[in-house]
Amino acid sequence: MILAQKKKPYKTIIFSIFCLTIFILGTFTALCGGTKPALGKIDSYLDDLSRGPDTPPYLSLHYRLRYLQFKAEPLLLSAHPIVFLGDSMTDNGNWNELFPKENLVNRGIGGDTTLGIIQRLDQVIALHPPKIFLMVGTNDLCYDRSIPDTLTNYDYIISRLRTDLPQTEIYIESVLPFNDTIFPSRALRTNENILELNEGIQELAEKHDLPYLDITEPFTDENGRLHKSLTVDGLHLNQKGYQIWHDLIYDEVKS
Repeated sequence: MILAQKKKPYKTIIFSIFCLTIFILGTFTALCGGTKPALGKIDSYLDDLSRGPDTPPYLSLHYRLRYLQFKAEPLLLSAHPIVFLGDSMTDNGNWNELFPKENLVNRGIGGDTTLGIIQRLDQVIALHPPKIFLMVGTNDLCYDRSIPDTLTNYDYIISRLRTDLPQTEIYIESVLPFNDTIFPSRALRTNENILELNEGIQELAEKHDLPYLDITEPFTDENGRLHKSLTVDGLHLNQKGYQIWHDLIYDEVKS
């Protein structure tokens, strides 16, 4: 009599886990409205999983991965690129497509803060860029960093760049509003505080004799919120929003 071979239980378990994972990811993607939003939320979830209770806000998984990418990237770059420096507002921009004829690099990291920028200034300085376009601060408020403390960090960033890159043109950009009817306010991030932060940033630009690019008006509706037509989630810009940003800084990038 021929005995039937027993199936190896571990293979069944692995296959079941695989199927369950595909099902969960597929469901999550559908609920999020597509692949890109879903991947963004999964990335955010992984960030949270990778954080300890004492992990600084800027040391997310995404920050660490981008930091390593930036560390290796100079070997592949053309010399002295223009640098777009900031948080997810910069990170999410397809700047090489928006300025296809310019030698530039995207040095934005989603979730970054003034403190995170300080931690990676050496990488920016090593590129010896002819120009830097800087926008940062919204996440400082989100992480409950006070406006005075945020401005102190901002002042240090500018001072360091001015000292180590005396020939670099530094453009200070205003922090954009968000739409709190879509994207909830968190901690100190309110549009009123963003206005106050921008006033302080403008004063720092004047103190250091740097150009301040106030680009908020075209993005702001009659209630002081980010226009619904320009955002994917109430905080981050859509393609139309980035095109407006491009148009507002075109002359400074090209000059």
